[in-house]
Amino acid sequence: MRVSVILVNFNGEPFVYEALESLAQQSFKDFETIVVDNGSTDGSSDRIRVRFPWVRLIELSENKGFAYACAEGFRQGRGEDIAVLNNDAVADTNWLKEMVSLMDSDDRLGMVACKVINNKTKELESAGIFPARNGMVFLFKPENIERTQEVFGACGVAGLYRGKMLRELGFYPEDFFIYYEDADLAYRARRAGWKAFYCPEAKVFHLGSETTSGMGIKDYYLPRNKLRTIVRNWDFELIVKYLPWILFYELASFFGAIFSGKFQGLKARMDFLRLFSVDFKVRKRHFSQTAAGFNLEKWIRKSYPGLSSLWRSRN
Repeated sequence: MRVSVILVNFNGEPFVYEALESLAQQSFKDFETIVVDNGSTDGSSDRIRVRFPWVRLIELSENKGFAYACAEGFRQGRGEDIAVLNNDAVADTNWLKEMVSLMDSDDRLGMVACKVINNKTKELESAGIFPARNGMVFLFKPENIERTQEVFGACGVAGLYRGKMLRELGFYPEDFFIYYEDADLAYRARRAGWKAFYCPEAKVFHLGSETTSGMGIKDYYLPRNKLRTIVRNWDFELIVKYLPWILFYELASFFGAIFSGKFQGLKARMDFLRLFSVDFKVRKRHFSQTAAGFNLEKWIRKSYPGLSSLWRSRN
């Protein structure tokens, strides 16, 4: 089997059914669909079992997060490569076909980013991701959205990953829960010499944060995981060089959250400090896999959305 498509579900009623219907209509047929249910309480997992008997359903007893669920799907998948599709995204008929075709063009192509279109505005939401000098990772929107081009990494909303790469490096960091899991994988893959390309012919339509809306988890996991990603993946000289931008953003974000009564940001940064020794050990493993000639700084962009766009719109 060529591809295992992993779809993580948590209380995905009713949009998860549209996502699965779009997979049933794929022109590319050599794949399996794995739904990892994160302890849903809305009955969606039971309905998936009845309405989509061809789906492999893995039911977790509790919500262990997007990153853990994807990793569990990878462990149980039978496909040569791994595709990810959010439960609030609808894939175009040729989504898998186009991504597989592009991946087959280069043995060192480890990540294929697709064209993620906002389902409400019909505008481009993402063609991949890129790191910025303040430590954040933003959604990439190229000037020419119809051109196949190299990008830093694939967005976690939807994309294709080479199985060989994942077996070498691991999949998403399971303790991230949600957010920046795709960024951490992109950093690791790039450091190890793998490439990422954007495939404009592969399209998905994204509702956007339907599962996590109203849960308030962005205020905690985004700042915590951003800082963890920097420690795990940035060269020391880059941290020193861009520290003023990192600190400026951190202070602006932190005090903005406090003044808004969102105290999860304080806990996020305290937990980052608590986990520092863990991340530093992980860092050593990441850096031991550095390919000759790797240069992270060439991917760090000096311009990015302003302070009015503090959070990434994703997952």
